[in-house]
This record gives sequence, structure tokens and C-alpha cells, in this order.
Amino acid sequence: MIACSGAAWAQFTLEGQIRPRAEFRDGFRMMPTEDSSPAAQINQRTRLSLSYVLDDRVSTRVSLQDTRLWGQNLTMDDTPNFSVYEAWVGLHPSENLDIIVGRQELKYDTQRLLSFNDWALTGRSHDALTLRYTLEPGRELHIGTSFSQSQNRLFETHYGLNNYKTLNYIWYHTQLTNGLRSSFHLIADGYENPDDQDDLNMRYTWASYQVWDAADNLELRAYPAYQHGKTAGGMDISAFYVMLEAGTSLAENMQNTLGLELFSGMDQTDPGDTFNAFSDLYGLGYARQGHMNYFINFPDDTQNAGLINPYLKNSYHLSETTTLSADLHLFFLQNDYPDPVTGEAIDAYLGAEIDLHMVYRFNAFTQIVFGYSVMLGSESMEYIRGGDSDEWAHWAFAMIRMSPTFLAQ
Repeated sequence: MIACSGAAWAQFTLEGQIRPRAEFRDGFRMMPTEDSSPAAQINQRTRLSLSYVLDDRVSTRVSLQDTRLWGQNLTMDDTPNFSVYEAWVGLHPSENLDIIVGRQELKYDTQRLLSFNDWALTGRSHDALTLRYTLEPGRELHIGTSFSQSQNRLFETHYGLNNYKTLNYIWYHTQLTNGLRSSFHLIADGYENPDDQDDLNMRYTWASYQVWDAADNLELRAYPAYQHGKTAGGMDISAFYVMLEAGTSLAENMQNTLGLELFSGMDQTDPGDTFNAFSDLYGLGYARQGHMNYFINFPDDTQNAGLINPYLKNSYHLSETTTLSADLHLFFLQNDYPDPVTGEAIDAYLGAEIDLHMVYRFNAFTQIVFGYSVMLGSESMEYIRGGDSDEWAHWAFAMIRMSPTFLAQ
């Protein structure tokens, strides 16, 4: 009714997403053991999103979602399941300025530090205020802030959840030259001091993403970052991260990427007083370090020892509807981790992962996706992620991703 009555002066869109995914797990997240048996499950995300724009001055988006495992609830269960994934209002005072207030996705550059994490069943969104200013074509400045509270209080601001109490960032993107695109990012997040609820332990992350068109068939990418401040527990931080990539096309309809990511870690044989393990904050986990999700939460998934991940990614467009991908990841500890028996540093090599992936575009809004992955873990992987390196660790999935537009006015 709203869409029909306001058709002359407003834009109204009703979109959906239905995404069931079946998984076979026998080495996902950790290697199996001799006594373990494979797991199988089907999870599903269902979203309904309403977008509304009036005279290019006001916009809003409300997105509801239901996430579940098949069989998680009884067939006649009345437990409520719907949640609000997005709910924001946008004010547009001028053509160059957007003010977005409410629950929203935050995604920048490679999504290493801020991502909507679409592979995860729930996705990720933030309650935030963002100002987005376009200085000129190719130059943008974004400023965002968020303040969290766990309940409706009359006094004090104690926040008892394991989440940031404040998140603030500045992101600037510019086209330095015809062949060089640059982004600069500062993210400051704060956690409540466990010893003083009126105090915040602030962490600061500085990052820069550079993309250089070095030749007609060669794109170079660099993403260095540095972290300092305090951990949630109050420990001093000094940590770094770097990503280096080269993208090219070795054949027609093929894309190839050779790269390396490095997360600094602590010397766990002699930790010291400074926290040297880099955190990936609220970024993308899946696919950056392989599809099997052994390393999606930094620094926890490496026991604070850091990670070095060289990789080779290859994607081939078999036809207009079908794309095949094959990726190889190697994993090494960046710093020392002690053998629990001898106390000596274990071998830095953790293992290799092979990911095979196929996407079939059934129609304009429907994809059918298949994947199979193998982890060839070492004995050192047993200490870091658990399981038995002598067992065959593999994982497979099949997924339908349908995102129809039910109504556009």
C-alpha cells in the first residue's frame, strides 16, 4: 500500500534472501581424531529486507532475518526466532553527504578489519552512526562511531557483555594517480576495564590499503597495519599485520592471485609484558585463510603465536553461468609456541589446505554453490588447533543462495 500510494515521489524495494547450506564436517575448524566421527548438518538463513528512498533526501532499510539449523526447533515449537539484522535511517542533506543512523553493515577495503561477514550464518552488523562525505569522484571520507549499553540504566554505564563498549573509525579513500588507489583507516575500539568499570581500555589500529595497476595484466595490492593501545584485559599492545598480493590472468577467462598475509604473534616460549599478537577486529574470516575456518579469529586461533599464510588462488569462468576455483594455502606460525612436554619451540609449519569451489548461476538471482576442502595438517597443527594429523581432514558443502526482489516501485 505504501509503495502504490507513494509511487510518484518515492522508491520502495522489497527483497528477500533464502540460503540453505548443507555441510559434511570431518576436519572443519579442527582435525579429526581416530575416535571421532563425521558430522552433518543443514543450516538456513532467511532474510526479508525493505528499502525506501524519498526524494533522494531520506532513506531507510529494515532487514529481518531468521537463522537456524534444520531440526534445531521442534515442528510445533513457539520459540521466537526472528531478529533485526539491519534497521537504519539515512539523511542526505546534500549530494555529497550521507548520515546513516542505526543497525548497519560496515565493510571496507578487503574487509579484513571491518566486514559484514556474509558467510557466517548470522552475518555481522553494528549499531552505529556513520557520516559519509564524497569530496569529489574518487575521494571519500567516512567517520563512524558506536556506543554500547547492555540494559536500560538510570545511573552508570557498566557494560557486562563480551563486546566493544565503543567503536570509532575514520576511513579515507582517494585516487592518488590514474593507476593508484589508496585507502587510509584508523579504528579505535574500547572495552570496559575489568578492574574499573568507569574506565575504557582503548585499542588503536592504523591501516592503509594500496592498489596499483602496475601493467595491463597485473594488479599489485598492499595492506599494512599497526596496532597499539590496551587489550580488553589492560595489557599494552604492539602488533602488526601485512598483506601483499599480485593479481593477474594467466589465460583467457582466468584470474590468478599470488599473495601472503602475516599476523604478528607473541613469543609464547617467553611472552614478555607486551601483547604482540595482531587482532583482526571485526573482519572477514572465511576464505581469507582458507574455507575450513582453522584461522578466522585472530589471535585466539593461533594461540597468540601469529600466522604466516602464503596462498595461490585461481578462478576460471567455465561459461557464463559456471565458475570454478582452486586455492592453495600454506600455514606457518609467525612466532614460537612451546611443546607442552619439552617446552621447546615446535616446528613453525602447521600444514596446507586445498579448497575447490564451484558456483553455478541458475538465474539472475539464484546461485548453486559447491565446495570441497582438505587440510593436510602437521604435528604442530595438533598443538595449535587440536585433532590428529594422521587422520584425513576434509569438509564439503552444497548451498543455494537465492536473493529475489519481490517488489520494486
